[in-house]
Amino acid sequence: MAQEKIDATVHLFCGLPTSGKTTLAKELEQTHQAVRFTLDEWMIALTDHTIFDEAYGVMVEQLKEKFWDTAVSILNHNIDVILDWSLWNPQRRQKWIGRITELGADYKLYYLNIPPVVIRQRIEARNNDLPPGAHWLPVDELDHFLPLFQPPAPEENLNVVEIYLGQDGPIHNPHLEGDTFFWPGSEVGVLLLHGLTATTAEVRLLAQKLHAEGYTISAPLLPGHGTSPEDLNETTWHDWAWTAEKAYQHLATVCDHVFVGGESTGGALALYLAAQHKEIAGVLCFAPAIKLAIPTHDMVRLYVAAPLVNSLPKDNVGNNEHWQGYRVNPLRAVMELIRLGREVRRLLPQISQPVLVMQGRNDKTVSEDVGEIILEGILSERVEHHWLEQSGHVILLEDELNEITAVTLNFMQKARSH
Repeated sequence: MAQEKIDATVHLFCGLPTSGKTTLAKELEQTHQAVRFTLDEWMIALTDHTIFDEAYGVMVEQLKEKFWDTAVSILNHNIDVILDWSLWNPQRRQKWIGRITELGADYKLYYLNIPPVVIRQRIEARNNDLPPGAHWLPVDELDHFLPLFQPPAPEENLNVVEIYLGQDGPIHNPHLEGDTFFWPGSEVGVLLLHGLTATTAEVRLLAQKLHAEGYTISAPLLPGHGTSPEDLNETTWHDWAWTAEKAYQHLATVCDHVFVGGESTGGALALYLAAQHKEIAGVLCFAPAIKLAIPTHDMVRLYVAAPLVNSLPKDNVGNNEHWQGYRVNPLRAVMELIRLGREVRRLLPQISQPVLVMQGRNDKTVSEDVGEIILEGILSERVEHHWLEQSGHVILLEDELNEITAVTLNFMQKARSH
């Protein structure tokens, strides 16, 4: 039973390390004339234990209780309180919000929705110049944190204030893991490349299924992706191809056989690699963007607009819960994709490896004849072309992934046996 209403608010946080919790807490301290309790600052001042020591965890819980005892007195004087530590899961949120509600105070939960790739960059930068009141954290430790981190869900029915990277939240589904990943497996490797404006989240579901079958998987985050659309506009298709090349070379050093593949732009890059490396075992093209479904008059407008307009909003960005990437199309980057497609079409006669092409029947992004263009242009004797009747453009994140996986596994098995 809640007591009489208190005219004060407790400010709470949910965010990964370096997401900006303490920076925001200090801002709230000033704007709300609140009393701030930042856990890390106190712990570093009180103990030499690190966050990996068992004694540290015990002290943390004791200190939180001391903070709360003091916070109750402050709240009863109608002064806001800031509890600066992360409520990573529903159980932690329920515990503290329950206490606040029972006391009769209000609360706000600030969810700092920052992409993991940005978190990783921030950890590296902070470690190089560690500020006072901050812990040194190995970058690889983020891989252990991510599976434990549970963002606030709608069913929790919480008073959440969502904070994005920057002011406009350029990345859709920033909570998804979209950074570069490498999963060791057998002597057969698969390079998976994501599409324009996306991240490795676009190929992760297929990667998980292939890795479960024993394949070694490599998926690099392409330059200009996972940060801001402005960054992508500063890159060229040569930058993307060079990153793909480096990832392939690394995979080829640890695997005896390597397949290259990708979604959309990633499919075009896979074909580009195959033209450069005859030893590649096969090519996996998922909605390959070697030619876009843009009418001629719209293409002319694009050429005119690209030097003048940075980007245009997407009209369907929220349709897929598994897709992560920019909410806009950076126009100079789109022009680079068009140039990449033109180059790949020119190189098709140099491709002789087995090639798999899979397209969604409802794809409005790439031209429907890309499969025919590829099959007619390459010199490969073993080719397969499959249509997915229910899928659109991002076929690796839609409802026919199981069929795609089965076809892909069968294709790679046959390619290796001949």
